[in-house]
Amino acid sequence: MKAGPTSLPDMAKRIHGRLGVVVPVLNEVRGLRLLLEDLAHQTLPAEMYEVMVLDGGSSDGTAEMAKQMVEDVPYRLQVVENKGTTVPHARNLALDLLPDDVEWLVELIGHVRVDMDHLEHRVVAWEEAEAEHGPSLAAMGVRVLGPLERTGRVEGWVDAALRSPFGRGGGQFAAFHEAGPTKVPAFAMHRRSAVKDVGGWDPSWPTSQDSDLSMRLLEAGGVLLRDPRPTVRMDRRPTLKHHWRMCVRYGYWRGRLLRRHPSRLDPREFLPLFGALLTSMLWFSLPSVAWVPVSAYVVVIVGEGVRSVVRDRALSHAFGVPLALMLLHAGFTAGLLQSTFSSPPRARDR
Repeated sequence: MKAGPTSLPDMAKRIHGRLGVVVPVLNEVRGLRLLLEDLAHQTLPAEMYEVMVLDGGSSDGTAEMAKQMVEDVPYRLQVVENKGTTVPHARNLALDLLPDDVEWLVELIGHVRVDMDHLEHRVVAWEEAEAEHGPSLAAMGVRVLGPLERTGRVEGWVDAALRSPFGRGGGQFAAFHEAGPTKVPAFAMHRRSAVKDVGGWDPSWPTSQDSDLSMRLLEAGGVLLRDPRPTVRMDRRPTLKHHWRMCVRYGYWRGRLLRRHPSRLDPREFLPLFGALLTSMLWFSLPSVAWVPVSAYVVVIVGEGVRSVVRDRALSHAFGVPLALMLLHAGFTAGLLQSTFSSPPRARDR
């Protein structure tokens, strides 16, 4: 499905109903302020959308800052206490509290930035896709990019690792340039009635709750798409410790998700585990060649580091990107294995 040369203002004027931008947060005072300012400068008319910030117990003044901005932004801004604390609790609360004329829910979080035409591009992409798929269109995802400005060296390593074909996978960090179907629309715009029909977000999933919802929407006959025109710029983890925790957590919940929804399987995510098993088998059966897969892996990730040095003009990427890739592969695989016998990792580590 290819997008046509549709006029943004003309398309936006034809949409019926309004958008509700839902932003769960926890201790994100700086990032949330920047996002709310981005949303204040949208080309989509302010009367066509409103924003709901759902605070899960911040201690850094996030909720207080958001409340101070209520009178300063052109759109309607609500700040709500999320007593359930987690993202699915926040999204379900918004599903219940937003006015009846809000027909679409736009998923954002407190550590992303958006362009001034972000919401209008979402409207255009939705209207064009709905002309083809009708009311079965349930969700439309966007392309996720790294931050415009990195706060530290490690964030640059993590960003480069997630942009690498050996680190991004086919989910949230997928690189794509054509509109089309997907099982995992990132930062989706959902049809509100479709979400209600499948029971909303499952609060038992503090992570991967959007993937679980997407699979249930597909099973109910919904159409899930993604479009590269609306983009979200997402902050990366600032330390290797945070990066490791993210990888383990994603791996754990991916393992749990696959047990509930086997059709979500992506064989690429099991390549590190396959490589580790192959190396172990060779170590015990043919130790003289056990170095071959290890050497091949080292060559690949070091090559990615060198490529990143040239692309990003950052010498530290020569060792930082391979290190971030190793942590990504090892952490995700450790999480997958942990999902078979252990309790979840820390849920409040974003």
